[in-house]
Amino acid sequence: MNNKNEIKILIKYFVKQSLLILKLAITEIRKPIKSVYDSFIEKLRFSIAFKINIAFVSMVIGFLFFLSLTVAAGFGFYLGYSAKTDMENDISLITSYSNGNIESIYESIDKISKLKNRQISIFDYNEKLVFTSEEENNEVHYYVKDKSARDSQDSYVFISGSDISFHFPTNAPNTSTRFFMVLNENITIGNKDYKIQVVNKLVNEFMYIGILFSALAIICVITIINTLITGWKASKKILKPVGRMSETVQNITINALDTRLDIGGSQDELKDLAHTFNDMLDRLQESYEKQNQFVSDASHELRTPIAVIQGYANLLDRWGKNDKEVLEESITAIKSESENMKALVEQLLFLARSDKNTQTVEKTDFYIDELIEGIVKETKLIDTKHQIMCEKNERAKLNADRNLVKEALRIFIDNSIKYTPENGLIKINSYVTPEGLCISVQDNGNGISKDDLPHIFDRFYRADKSRTKQSGGTGLGLAIAKWIVMKHRGTIEVESQLGVGTKINIKLPKEDS
Repeated sequence: MNNKNEIKILIKYFVKQSLLILKLAITEIRKPIKSVYDSFIEKLRFSIAFKINIAFVSMVIGFLFFLSLTVAAGFGFYLGYSAKTDMENDISLITSYSNGNIESIYESIDKISKLKNRQISIFDYNEKLVFTSEEENNEVHYYVKDKSARDSQDSYVFISGSDISFHFPTNAPNTSTRFFMVLNENITIGNKDYKIQVVNKLVNEFMYIGILFSALAIICVITIINTLITGWKASKKILKPVGRMSETVQNITINALDTRLDIGGSQDELKDLAHTFNDMLDRLQESYEKQNQFVSDASHELRTPIAVIQGYANLLDRWGKNDKEVLEESITAIKSESENMKALVEQLLFLARSDKNTQTVEKTDFYIDELIEGIVKETKLIDTKHQIMCEKNERAKLNADRNLVKEALRIFIDNSIKYTPENGLIKINSYVTPEGLCISVQDNGNGISKDDLPHIFDRFYRADKSRTKQSGGTGLGLAIAKWIVMKHRGTIEVESQLGVGTKINIKLPKEDS
């Protein structure tokens, strides 16, 4: 009993080990098989030149095949018609030797049969053989139009007068591969009616067709080979710019964004593609340079208040602990620079959110004239060194983000205050137009030069480079104001002249007004 249990355990063990070995073997075998399969699939990914060449050659092959069939069919019809005419001439020649006796044409039948390698037989009206050019009579058949022609397992064309029919045996166990033409005509000799049948084995015709097919095959092969070679060279030449473009693109890196594709020479779609790609690279390079400039400017703007805070902190560490005047000066300066840093960081975050389209815009209905009236009052309280006026403030309802619109107007007004001398005039007006709503902020300040005007909405750009940060700001305000207006599908028009002043028109479309 114990032996049986041990045997069962051993069998189970060996079966388990065998299955494990089989599983490992399958796993190991799958790796090279998968590698070969992947390699095969990779090779199937033919180049564009190969695909173009194959498509072109396929069209040529199709055209040659159709042309060859047409030529062969036409030539075959011509040979068949010529053979029929020749057989009719043979019968006419044979009957011309008749002198009222059937035997008188036997000699001419033998001569024509041997000369043209044809079987010529004469039958009476009971279809009984009278004479044949064949040595063995048992090889002679009487061919009829009916498909069930007796004793015939051949394929042939039966011609009787203007009637032409084809005979293809269907019940023969071993169908002959012979194909010939039979011409059947009724003749009268010595007041007796006979039937004469001329069998043309079409040896010459089949030879001619064979020669034609051989010639067509040779021409087709030569044409296809020539097409392959010519097409391959042509496609390679056509797609050569693609290879150069690919090499150029591979060499483009973040440190070599100024590389451009060569668009000279060609005047086709590849030139358009290269031009489009170069335009994209121009935009990428411009964006990258703006990003680098933005980071550089942001670092510079942040470094200044940090340096000031660090300087006053060191001053406090050395002397400010016991000097009340130094302590108060340091605290005031640190608070001021902290506020500047906070404002700068908030502006940077606003622009970052706007670039990612994550800045929320909560539109509500409100009256713009009430908002402008409040801004004018607040500005008069804050700034007493300028004349703040509102000559026109038409009542209009606006669907927009009230806080963002107020921030944009504040930026434009603050900008006018910074660049307008004391006692200067700043006008804030709003009125309804057929297109929507127009808000204007006008001053008689320093104005903006023509060179600076296109760049005033660029980030960290200051028209007057000599101004300090306290008077000139961070250079981000106008960029934020522009984003706010554009987000409300509005436009900004700036009119400025040095020494005369600046006028900014903010236009919002009707759908927002």
